[in-house]
Amino acid sequence: MKEKLDENFVKSLVVIALGIVKGKSDPYELVNGAMEYLISNKEKYMDHPNIKAIAVLKMKGLFIDEIRKNQKLSSMTDNEGNDLQVIDEKQNDISERIGLKDETKKVLSAIKTMGEKCREILMLAADDLSYKDIAKNIETPIGTVMSRLAKCRKELKGLVA
Repeated sequence: MKEKLDENFVKSLVVIALGIVKGKSDPYELVNGAMEYLISNKEKYMDHPNIKAIAVLKMKGLFIDEIRKNQKLSSMTDNEGNDLQVIDEKQNDISERIGLKDETKKVLSAIKTMGEKCREILMLAADDLSYKDIAKNIETPIGTVMSRLAKCRKELKGLVA
């Protein structure tokens, strides 16, 4: 395993980590976390054919954990497309302050009750991304994106009706 975890391997993880964090946090923390994980679980992954995939999955998990832990603010945009920062459930309903229509409030409220995968895919679709772009963004096959999006839209329609 040591020969797999050489300097070139670490450099390639740094490049991937930079793509994951996109300037939002320190990529080296992700690389260190992934390396510590691999080393502490070397018996489990010593002979794994694609150890880089394991490291990348671990880095993504660490990044998501970091966001969840540190995220106190969520972002919404107003009618002009300006970002509004609001504290989740600790501040008056932002939709009142920016004058959202009742119908829009109902849809946003319904989306909040849905599962994380549905929320993510609906928000990406709302950004007018193609199936191909959504699939690339969430690293899922395009057929899965199409079926999941159809299922989530149907669920949302039922919640809003």
